[in-house]
Amino acid sequence: MHETDLHLEPNEASDLCRVFGPEVLDRHGWDRAFVTVLDEATAEDALALLFHTAGAPLDDEWSAMRVFADAGVHAGKTEDAEACASRDGYVYVVGSQFGKKAGPLAAKRSWIARVSEQSLAEAVDTGGRATLEVVRLRFTLHRAINDALADVELLSMGELERQAYVDATIAIGEQKAKRWAGTVLPTDRPVNIEAAEFRADGKLLLGLRYPVTADGHPILVELENVDELFDDPNAVPRCGKVWVLGDVGSVEAPAGFRGLDTHGGDRFDAVVGDLDASGKSATVLEDHPEGSNAASEHVRFELPGATSGGVVSAKVVHHFGDIRRVEGVAVDHEGHAHYVIDEEGHVALRTLVFD
Repeated sequence: MHETDLHLEPNEASDLCRVFGPEVLDRHGWDRAFVTVLDEATAEDALALLFHTAGAPLDDEWSAMRVFADAGVHAGKTEDAEACASRDGYVYVVGSQFGKKAGPLAAKRSWIARVSEQSLAEAVDTGGRATLEVVRLRFTLHRAINDALADVELLSMGELERQAYVDATIAIGEQKAKRWAGTVLPTDRPVNIEAAEFRADGKLLLGLRYPVTADGHPILVELENVDELFDDPNAVPRCGKVWVLGDVGSVEAPAGFRGLDTHGGDRFDAVVGDLDASGKSATVLEDHPEGSNAASEHVRFELPGATSGGVVSAKVVHHFGDIRRVEGVAVDHEGHAHYVIDEEGHVALRTLVFD
C-alpha cells in the first residue's frame, strides 16, 4: 500500500466518502476527491477535502485542504464527527452519539449535518465557507437505535459502562432539567456510530462500533428518514432494519464498524476493528478487555432487499496486520481502495492498488 501524510490539524480523522463529478474534478485538475471528517472539531470545522492530481501515480501528488463551514445558530454546539456519506449532491456527516471515554453521553455529539457538494466546491474556489445544515438530535437518534436493537442479543453491559454512560447521563438530564431529559432510559446501551452509507432506497445505514452482538459481531441500523430531519423541525429519527455481519468478529475478539462505502446497489465495503483503542482508559474496555483484540480488516458484503434485516456474510478483502487505527474506506472508479488512518502525530491516506 502507498501512504501519504495528509498534514491535517487536528490529527483525528474519521471515515471517507467520494465527492464531485467530472466537471468539478476536471476544473481543478483532479481525478479523485474525498471528504474526511475531523472528530476533535465542531461540525463546521470538521470537513477536509483530499484530492489527487489527474494523471499522477497513485502514490504521489495527493493534497489535503480544510474546508470550514457556516453552521448558523448551531455554531459551536456540536463535536465528534465520526461518519460521512454522499448522495444526490450532498455530503452527510454524523456525530458519534457517544461520549468521552470516561462518559457520560454528550448531547453535543448527538447530531447529523449535510453540506451540498456545490457549496463545498464554491468554498474551494473562493476560499470562503461552505453552508452546513445541522440538526441537533438531543439523543433522539440514540433512542431510535436502542428501540431498533430491542430484539438483538447484545454484548452484556458492564457495570462501569452502565454507571458512566447511562446512569450519569440520566442524572445530568434530570438535575439540569435538560430538554432531552427522559430520552435516555436506564435499560439503554450507549451507542457509538463510526460509519455511515446510503442504501439504494435512500435509507442511511449506520455502522456501530459499539454495541456489538453477544457473539461479537458488528451491527448496522437503518435510519429511514434522514432527509425528513432536515425538512421538518419536528421530525424525529426512525430506525428500522438491523443487520449483523455474522462471520466478522467473535466472543474472544468482538469487532465493530469503522467505515462504510458503496458504489450503488446494496453492495458495501467496510472497515471493521476493535471496540475502542487500548491504553486510553476507555470505559468499554474496562468492562470488556477483549474489546481491544480485533484486528482491522477491509470486508465486503451485500444486503438483500426484500427481508426485514438479519444476518449476512462478508468476505475479507484485506487484513491490516499491526495497523489498528483504520478509520475509513472509499473505493475509487478504478476499483482501488483508499483508507484514512490515524497514526501517531499525523493522519495518513493509504491506497491499496488492485490488479
